[in-house]
Amino acid sequence: MKMHKLSVYMITFNEEKRLEKTLQAASRVADEIIIIDSGSRDKTGEIARKYGAKFYYHDWHSYAAQKNYAQSKCANEWLLSLDADEVLSEGLIREINQIKSEQYPQFNVYKIKIGEMFPGFQKPRPGTKKYNLERLYHRDYADMPADRMTKDRLVLKQGAAVGQLKGTIYHYSYLSLSHQVSKLNRFTDQVLQTAVQKINTIVVMLIPAVAENKKYGQIRLATEFFRQFICYYIIKRNFLNGRWGFVSSVNHAYFRFLKIAKWFEYQNTNKETK
Repeated sequence: MKMHKLSVYMITFNEEKRLEKTLQAASRVADEIIIIDSGSRDKTGEIARKYGAKFYYHDWHSYAAQKNYAQSKCANEWLLSLDADEVLSEGLIREINQIKSEQYPQFNVYKIKIGEMFPGFQKPRPGTKKYNLERLYHRDYADMPADRMTKDRLVLKQGAAVGQLKGTIYHYSYLSLSHQVSKLNRFTDQVLQTAVQKINTIVVMLIPAVAENKKYGQIRLATEFFRQFICYYIIKRNFLNGRWGFVSSVNHAYFRFLKIAKWFEYQNTNKETK
């Protein structure tokens, strides 16, 4: 029986430290690997070609725009969206290959759980909260749109039947404290930039108040860090990740605070310019 062919796609920028582990696992399910790079200056391209990936350069616009461009380069009907710091678990590899072997898969879109990995972890800690996102899909039933600005989430098409895979994607987002802080700082800059560009349009955004042309209040600014720390550390069960969970919760809470602080900064600077 002929197996379904699968294209795995991802975007990169200076990912030499994490990409190889990602490609080692991805190559066990992929019939084609598409990588869209935004100007890496390290060995990212060399590692990608080592695993037979099709490596393209594309100017950076947003996460979604890069992923959309990657999707457009895929030749197969079944697609898997990955990040360069995400590794398929053994169980997930078996599940995906099983779906590829089925003449008529039960579903045409599949959700996959994504668990955080910190230094010294062999697998995500039991009980920790995992993201659960549509990642494996038939292109006739889902799409990665280019106009979602900072979000890179699939949009389901009419008639899509969504299933749940048991396996996990291991997310190695943490390289170092400096790397994480730098990444969050760049992301808040992009959030502000896209918010300003779309301020007069009706869109669903990462900062909903901006889309509605509203202002944040001083109370929100003063309480955001503490509210978000409680959310990440307690509600999202990051305390189960030990010291790394505490550090990550502090950083993400500060990231949420920084988004609002940068918006206030933009408003004040804009008023002074006028």
